[in-house]
Amino acid sequence: MKIRLKKFVKCRKGASEFISGVLMIFISFMALALVMTMGLPALNRAKEAATINEATQHMRELDAMIREVASEGTGALKSMIMKVSGGTYTVNEKSDSVDFVYEMKYGLFTPGTFYKEGNLYMFTGTTAKASEYDLDRDGRTELVLENDILRIGIQKVANSSSPNTDAIDTKNNIKILNLKENMVNVTPADTSITLDGIVGTSAGTGYSEIVQKGDYMSKAEAVVHVNSTEIAYDVVYTLPSRADFLIVKILNAYYN
Repeated sequence: MKIRLKKFVKCRKGASEFISGVLMIFISFMALALVMTMGLPALNRAKEAATINEATQHMRELDAMIREVASEGTGALKSMIMKVSGGTYTVNEKSDSVDFVYEMKYGLFTPGTFYKEGNLYMFTGTTAKASEYDLDRDGRTELVLENDILRIGIQKVANSSSPNTDAIDTKNNIKILNLKENMVNVTPADTSITLDGIVGTSAGTGYSEIVQKGDYMSKAEAVVHVNSTEIAYDVVYTLPSRADFLIVKILNAYYN
């Protein structure tokens, strides 16, 4: 009887150790699952935020360096080393900008976010597109900048292959604005651009062009190049994704 009892106790002890071992493995897998479902997304969001902060700092440094070189005059040269953790940097010659594009996956910013700091612009979304067609139906093609809120028709004049041969008047730069929600059209009476108070700078010769044609972009842009008798300059029109406003910048102005 004692022998049987002893065997029974030994058997129960072995079973207890086996169950205990299984339970420990189960807890370990549960802990791993918690790390996978909770820890990794948090780490990925932190990594994404670090990449965006890195790019923002690069843009600030580039802006400061460009201003410094410009102030030093012809022949000035500086270099900069950049650590790139993600995204794509592009030098956009037509709009004279350095663009950083990054595909967010963890919702750090809501679509339509807009931020401006000096020469630094930040916006999110991919609803912008740029194309050419007769938006106002007057028989002439416009440069059309569009997002999910607005359509804007910019006058099309010549092209870069034959620059400064066609007459251009900035009072007609923006021919039409279309509010997509209720399909209301607005026709500006005058969008003239005058520099240094000189009336003659609003017109001259030149051309206009879309910076990049395509759909699903973060911004749609067009450039109007004007060579007046007194001053030559570029007008850059930028429509960010999901924006209900248009950004207008004057670049590369110089006296003739």
